[in-house]
Amino acid sequence: MRWTDVLKEARGQTVNWFMWGGSETINSFVDQTYGTELKKYGVTLKRVPLADTVDAVNKVIGEKQAGKNSSSSVDAIWINGENFKTAKQGKLLFEGWAAKLPNAKYVDWKNPSIAFDFGFPVDGAESPWGSAQWQYVYDTARIKDAELPKSFAALLAWAKAHPGQFTFPAPPNYLGNRLLRMMLLELSGGREAFEGAFNESTWNAKAPALWAYLKEIKPFLWRNGQTFPKDAADLDQLFANGEVDFTISQDKGGITSAIEAGKLPKTSKLFLFDAGTIADYNYVGIPFNAANKAAALVLANALLEPKLQIQMASPKTIGFGLGIDPNKLRAGDKSALGKVLVAGAYTLPPNLLASKAIGDLVAEYDKRVQDGFKTNILGQ
Repeated sequence: MRWTDVLKEARGQTVNWFMWGGSETINSFVDQTYGTELKKYGVTLKRVPLADTVDAVNKVIGEKQAGKNSSSSVDAIWINGENFKTAKQGKLLFEGWAAKLPNAKYVDWKNPSIAFDFGFPVDGAESPWGSAQWQYVYDTARIKDAELPKSFAALLAWAKAHPGQFTFPAPPNYLGNRLLRMMLLELSGGREAFEGAFNESTWNAKAPALWAYLKEIKPFLWRNGQTFPKDAADLDQLFANGEVDFTISQDKGGITSAIEAGKLPKTSKLFLFDAGTIADYNYVGIPFNAANKAAALVLANALLEPKLQIQMASPKTIGFGLGIDPNKLRAGDKSALGKVLVAGAYTLPPNLLASKAIGDLVAEYDKRVQDGFKTNILGQ
């Protein structure tokens, strides 16, 4: 279909976008910004909040098994990583469309971090929305810069000296998974051993050090590691209450919006570990049996609209990293982006983030980390 045909078919449709709903800031931005944009094309956006993206994938699996091949209630999914791999391998996704969107011209499809999602080829089955990078948050009213642990080895020593003041969302929460993968990388001497496809021998050789580290730090975690916050919002609340000394942000635009919303103390600040932190892209996917594919395509295209990408990247909105290549922008948009991406009190400089960015591991390591944490640390 030509794009004009897509727009014609989409008019009057409602796109049901299933997405993680744990951030009120993101929820509000999506409703107001993209909801307003889609109205220009006669499309209604219905955001369907999820506790976990796997719930949307499982819904499509169930509908496929029930023979529902053209009228899924899921039109679009905010997706990446293991969930994308599961969906693509299960032939649950509409394919071959992403690079054909009008705004796909702004995407650097030659970038392996975009063309491969956790090491798994995208192949036109999802379109980027934004990018993220792990950052730690601390309170300058409680901790001096010189006291910050800048490695997992230093974090272990810090936790022993400050029992109960550190925790993290437990796997299968994606933040907990990511923290454990970064632990695995540092304890293994770097990412080099994990390049390429999943390697069983590498996992068997490197994983024991991760479980040993976690067992050593567990007694010094919040509530002695007997319970964990369920997600980022819970961790933020513990941090704001002074129960723990660190929380997490993945927004490249920093924590300005969280500060202004009163979710974090005004004395909060960001920092990174010396060895760097994981950075990646997130996407929107369309189920093979979506009832409103045309509307979903209009949504995916809107997510790549330069002016909306710049608005999304602003520290005053949700502070996502760009999903598009800034080098492909027109002069006026480059200028507008430059005004937005100015490091401030609640952001880290883009060049620092870029210099400390580490690519994530292939999805199988993510699954192994989840399963291993449950068995080795939770004893389940």
